[in-house]
Amino acid sequence: MKKLICILLTVCMLFALAACGETKPAEEESKEWTRQGTFEDENGNHLIVNLSETEGYEGWAISLMLDGEAVGWIIQQEGNALRGNLNGWDEEMEPFNVTVTEEGGDGLKLEVEGGETYHFTPVDVPEAAIVVTVNIEGWGHIAYAEGEEAPEIDPEFPAQSAYIGLAEPAVHTFLAEPEAGNLFVKWTKNGEDYSTEPQITLLLDESAEYIAVFEEDPNWQNPVMNFIGEYQCDRAHATVECWGFDEAFVTIKWGSSAWEQTRWIIVGKLDTDTLTINYSGASKANLVYDDAGEITSEETVYDDGTGTIVFHDDGTFTWHEDQSENGQDLVFTWVPTAGDSAMPNPWTEADSAQAAAEAAGVGTLKLPEAGTETAGGPIGWDNYRYMDLLAEANGYVGAAELTVRKGVNRPDHEASYDTADVSGDYTAYAHEWTIEAKEWQVRCFGNEEGRVMKAIWFSDNFSYCILVRGQGDLRDSYGLSADDIIALVDAIE
Repeated sequence: MKKLICILLTVCMLFALAACGETKPAEEESKEWTRQGTFEDENGNHLIVNLSETEGYEGWAISLMLDGEAVGWIIQQEGNALRGNLNGWDEEMEPFNVTVTEEGGDGLKLEVEGGETYHFTPVDVPEAAIVVTVNIEGWGHIAYAEGEEAPEIDPEFPAQSAYIGLAEPAVHTFLAEPEAGNLFVKWTKNGEDYSTEPQITLLLDESAEYIAVFEEDPNWQNPVMNFIGEYQCDRAHATVECWGFDEAFVTIKWGSSAWEQTRWIIVGKLDTDTLTINYSGASKANLVYDDAGEITSEETVYDDGTGTIVFHDDGTFTWHEDQSENGQDLVFTWVPTAGDSAMPNPWTEADSAQAAAEAAGVGTLKLPEAGTETAGGPIGWDNYRYMDLLAEANGYVGAAELTVRKGVNRPDHEASYDTADVSGDYTAYAHEWTIEAKEWQVRCFGNEEGRVMKAIWFSDNFSYCILVRGQGDLRDSYGLSADDIIALVDAIE
């Protein structure tokens, strides 16, 4: 029973949608829905039903643990039933449509479209006597396990918080792991220093809050730094750059004629043990240029490419493209630039946003002041850097990463420069829309409607971008509201 309590409370906490209250008025022919809480069938499957009044997520929060698999989302009451898709949070997943109706004196019947029918009865879940929350400060992940067993960080969905509800004291083990470019500092308990060991085993015998504290590693260097530069393979040219703390940004161009070119854009993390980048979400496009070197057409071939790049000690790398038409791998050789004996870093650090802008040749870079409050949290700035014609500021808004860039629009000496989008972000987003800020038309991108993860706009002279990235499992969905983006755009010059 103790394990069931923990599982059910964790699921509820994960959705963060349960709230007590009366059902909102429905149509006149619909009766009031009266059954909430946790239900179980004879095979040990569990159904959790709670009213959600969270703004933007109004309806009935349904969590279903069926044959070892968990699904759940917000569905609505239609007549005297709750109907909807429990995979509605992910448009790429197959719909899991269900109908839930009240049955008997206190039970529920769940019908799966195209599947089985299940009958649930209420489960009396004792209220947790001990409530423990685990959170982070800085950039890192946490995991926990019952007993003295070592926890494991989920590589696909690492957690930044956890909720543990216990009916009686129990031993648990916590693990803290920093993100790349950061260091674990300590655990705190209720605001007081507790331990400097990243893995701790402790008896949870009272309600408390534990926080894993991380800080940036001042000596950190992106491992891709050892491989940045220009590479050549026959008529193909590759550029390798650093991106973030531990990612690589690779552009490969193959010229089929003086006016035609194929371009691949690849982003991925480098495995420092194998010197391999296993990437996904790469884009391939066919470009056509005019006699002046301007792009006249750009045809997307794909934007979900996969493959590997393996670096070698002799200054080469091998590129395997899963979608390759001829099935052959290409070997690129590093090409030193004139006067250089080592691979150059295209980015240079700066002391301020203005210093970065002046060195990049973009004039000024004005940012929102540190401490400015937004609905997403306060704004802060950590570092600034620049390359030719591009200045960048990196910081945070609340708990999310924030990057602002300003670049020159249509520089005469570089015809292939991407003037419409200087973000360096080639993610395929689920939604794209436009908002107005000052006199600008701002293109917005995100994976949840109305939540901006990338915003770009440009004037006659300059191109701008804002990038927002949440932590952990929110990295691919967290975004700012239109009002927050408008406030940021208004403050950026």
